[in-house]
Amino acid sequence: MRRDGVPRPSAAAAARLPNEDRKRGGAMTSEPTEEDLLRAYAASGDSKFLGSFLARYEGRLLRFATRLLGGDHHGAQDVVQETFFQVVRRPAGLLAAERRHNWLLKIARNIGISRMRRATLADRHETFRAGPAALRAGCPPSGAVEAEERTAAVRAAIDRLPPRCRELLLLKVQEEKSYREIAEITGLTVTNVGFLLHRAMKELSLRLAGSREAL
Repeated sequence: MRRDGVPRPSAAAAARLPNEDRKRGGAMTSEPTEEDLLRAYAASGDSKFLGSFLARYEGRLLRFATRLLGGDHHGAQDVVQETFFQVVRRPAGLLAAERRHNWLLKIARNIGISRMRRATLADRHETFRAGPAALRAGCPPSGAVEAEERTAAVRAAIDRLPPRCRELLLLKVQEEKSYREIAEITGLTVTNVGFLLHRAMKELSLRLAGSREAL
């Protein structure tokens, strides 16, 4: 991340921890753990430790945000940037979280949902239009090409789902979260998560069936 005010995380340049935390029995250990980085940040307040911690989640959050926004990569970068801004402004929440990936996903999800609510319907769906058209225009695929296009069709169908259905499917399938974890991230009850996921899968099946009939 490159905006002012947020430590620019770099996985290749992990923060240097105190010698007593990096040496055991006179030998240097491998890369510092997440606990090492957060403990060092809590003790020193040095943002480089927090930046190194966030670097480990940047790619995963960007992938989630991109799919949540229906393929809007630039918008996803803004979502991840704002997520990190919030962590920097209020790091106590991260330090206290038991499941830090879930905690970061919840922030990114809330920011992404707010962004979609501000966007127009046309803006949200503009990036999806080329997918189905390209499938209709192509020659009958075979082998690896056919598998690749089936995957693209599934992704396009997910991206066209209503925002609530899309986010639940992404959390379940892409992030491999349990119903309880999804409930924690979204603020829904576990029962509602199960009901909405069932509805999302049904909607996805209908859209995929429609895409096959259109080809």
